[in-house]
Amino acid sequence: MSFLKKKISLNLLAGTLFSLILLAGFYFGFDARGALSDRNHIIGEPVAEGIIAVHDFSLPFTASELQEKADEVEASTPVYLHRTAQTGLNSSEQIKELIQLSTGNDELALYFAQRVSSLYVTGIIDIQALRAIYDGSRAIADNGPVVNISELFTLAEARDGIRLDIERRGVLHEEIPQILALIVPDLEIDYAAREAAVQEQSENLPSIKKEFVTGEEILPPGGLFTEEISLSWDAMVLSPASSQGVVEHNIAKTALAALLLIIGLLFVWKEQNFLVLSLSDMFLLFTIWALSMGLTIILFHSGIRELSVFSFSMLGASLTSVFFDSRSRRKNMNYSWFFAGIFSSIFALVSPHPVASFMIGFIPACFVSSAIRDLSDKRTSSSIVIGITFSILVYWLLAAAGSSGSMHFSSPVWLALIGLPVVIVGIVKVISHPLESIFHVATSRTYERLSNDDHPLRDLLRRKARGTYAHSLIVGELASAAAEELGFDGKLAKLGGVFHDIGKLKNPEMFIENIANPDENNPHRHMSPEESAKFIVDHVNNGVELAEKHLLPADICDIIKQHHGDTSARFFLEKARKEVPPGGEFDEALFHYDGPKPKSVEAALVLLADSVSSAVKGLGNSSSYEEKLAVVFRIIREKTSEGQFDECNLTESMRTRAAHVFMDVLSQNDYERVKNYPHGK
Repeated sequence: MSFLKKKISLNLLAGTLFSLILLAGFYFGFDARGALSDRNHIIGEPVAEGIIAVHDFSLPFTASELQEKADEVEASTPVYLHRTAQTGLNSSEQIKELIQLSTGNDELALYFAQRVSSLYVTGIIDIQALRAIYDGSRAIADNGPVVNISELFTLAEARDGIRLDIERRGVLHEEIPQILALIVPDLEIDYAAREAAVQEQSENLPSIKKEFVTGEEILPPGGLFTEEISLSWDAMVLSPASSQGVVEHNIAKTALAALLLIIGLLFVWKEQNFLVLSLSDMFLLFTIWALSMGLTIILFHSGIRELSVFSFSMLGASLTSVFFDSRSRRKNMNYSWFFAGIFSSIFALVSPHPVASFMIGFIPACFVSSAIRDLSDKRTSSSIVIGITFSILVYWLLAAAGSSGSMHFSSPVWLALIGLPVVIVGIVKVISHPLESIFHVATSRTYERLSNDDHPLRDLLRRKARGTYAHSLIVGELASAAAEELGFDGKLAKLGGVFHDIGKLKNPEMFIENIANPDENNPHRHMSPEESAKFIVDHVNNGVELAEKHLLPADICDIIKQHHGDTSARFFLEKARKEVPPGGEFDEALFHYDGPKPKSVEAALVLLADSVSSAVKGLGNSSSYEEKLAVVFRIIREKTSEGQFDECNLTESMRTRAAHVFMDVLSQNDYERVKNYPHGK
């Protein structure tokens, strides 16, 4: 009891600390809101009482208005050009040389060189490249004055003018294309300069359309609720309340959130299943809801405040279902539903539409968390469909009921209603395995992987210790059947039985079930009882080390550690007693397992199944049902008298029911007698 009380105290301390951290995130992560009526104003209808500003707030430009202004800025910003002076000089010199060479007329060559140079004085541009990025009429060349683009020569105009002049003066036609090719633009587009100018002007654009002060009339009594008034109303609802007009509710809402978390802590403390939670489990629960809160804060500040409750409750509830409901031994209680209710209520505190926020967060979360529990592909697909269906249904019902907590079905709303369930289920699928590894917690998917015969540890046991593996499968079958009959975790009991003896892999030849012809090859014949007992007893600690190395879940590691309790290697203990001389002494502790005693019903059933399997196997196939039943009850009495069930809740009636389940399973199997089988136990 002292151990249990200490564990409860540590859990309460950890729960309190984690709650304070969550409350701090809640306090600083969400904006306070003023007290506003939960009323649905319909565009085009009159508002009899009018609308008054309940606190100071600003009406920002909408995204489309800001984009429109940005487009206007971009359109009004001249294109920036950079002149390459050497281009004109090179072109005129090359054309001069070409004409001089082809005609032998120095004056004509000089004329065209000067003619081309005059074009470059004004500037030549590639108009097609320019129009690909700019359709305006103004340009700035080398930070000079603004000029009209029509005042510049286009490349086509420059080449056509020179071509006509050349043709009139009788230059050979075959030389014309080569001459014209030498005329290239000397004005290049300076993209960076223009982008910098557009960026500078865009940053200076005002973001506020209008400022409202407390008490200012937004809509007179009887006025129509228009699109423009709707924008002002939304701005007032969504903006944080200032100290004028309406008192901020940060402290009050955080206090209410604390009250809700206290209720959650009391629930954890009172629930029998949660009393055995480790600090690692408590930290996992905190991590789940801290991740949910973090994602919600991000969405809350990204412009979809009311719909961000989806992530807050659905992600947390789904992960709680995967990691806690799937392990729960009480089928009539969904912890995910309970915590979804708690945290949906907390989120409602920061919403001006608390009822709508609670409903849209709580209901879809409950159905998705119930559907996704075992993380199978079929369940995952179903949870996505269920999440989308109930999100849309609840949102539509709220809208039909006239709640202002649900907006019109716009594109962002549809995207949130359909996209968030998909994203959240995907997040759960992706991060569940890392969380399993970090916290050593088993889920349904973990059990599925461990149940596969190809699992590396099972494959190693099957190859190196075939007899131990066969025995382990029988123990798992016995423990699983009894656990399911008693209403406990059959999968955990089965896997606990399968892996309980993996420590024998270190020295498989020391265990009789793995020895061929044990009468001749038994290594214990040539060893002292103390040496033999050490090999036998050490397989428990060796098993725990191997389980931790292979990252087996903590529940299975506990079963491996507890599957012999603090019993003794009886055969070698009795042998040592017989060999000790009269008056001599020996250390009996060397023959006892370190324990601890089983702390869960599943571990106790594995302990019993292990002993029952060995004992019944030793009876042989010729034994009767009554003989086997007598052995089973004898083992149960022995383990009870040794106090092996003192730290778990395996009652007398449960032990009796387990015995009959063992017999039902044993009667379906044909066990081959192994001579001197107790040597291996």
